[in-house]
Amino acid sequence: MSHHLLTDTQIDRWFFELAARRNVEQFYIICPSHWGLSTQTYSLTDGSWLLSKGQLASDQQRMKALAKKLGVSLEPTVFDHEHGISVLAPYIIKYFPNAKVLAIACQGEPPLDQPMAERLASALQPAFDKKGKEKNFLLVSTDFSHHGDLSATKEKDERSRAFFQFPSQSSWIVAGCDNRPGIYVLARLFTPEVQSAILFHCNSFDLTGQNKEDITSYFFSFFW
Repeated sequence: MSHHLLTDTQIDRWFFELAARRNVEQFYIICPSHWGLSTQTYSLTDGSWLLSKGQLASDQQRMKALAKKLGVSLEPTVFDHEHGISVLAPYIIKYFPNAKVLAIACQGEPPLDQPMAERLASALQPAFDKKGKEKNFLLVSTDFSHHGDLSATKEKDERSRAFFQFPSQSSWIVAGCDNRPGIYVLARLFTPEVQSAILFHCNSFDLTGQNKEDITSYFFSFFW
């Protein structure tokens, strides 16, 4: 799921498709921590996002428990400028007006700090047992290939597509994106029978016809 407003049409359709298929009470959102604002391994907030259609609130009780489990304090000021969450907030409140969020930001660019990602996966795993999956949804806020030309973008996206075609707890490593911990956690929560589907695959040059030497690519997918 992209956090670039350039993909507004795709984001809106992705949420439309999700809402047509199930209810979500809590969105657990993992995003990259942009701009170097985080002072801890994981940035979490119990704050809210004020939007034209209302207020999107954090699940404060669960967020405080998660912060304690991860051994960090809340860092709400990080999210004042974190588009990895704020870009998605209007779509959540549009399609899931009663849902709450648990927002997590962490260093997303490679190389992956695997012990950090493993600790996050372990902390989230209880929320995604058989019962938890009925009300909780893990949303990985990420964009894929960055700053390449058409050829480099195609090559990287072919590797990322392999992750979607053959999802497993080991195939996460081929996905090239700006949220490696999010992809790692997602894969760690997979069961052997996991399935996936790509709803959209596009890139910034496809959408604008500009900057073909500096392309960002996007995959919009579901795993179940």
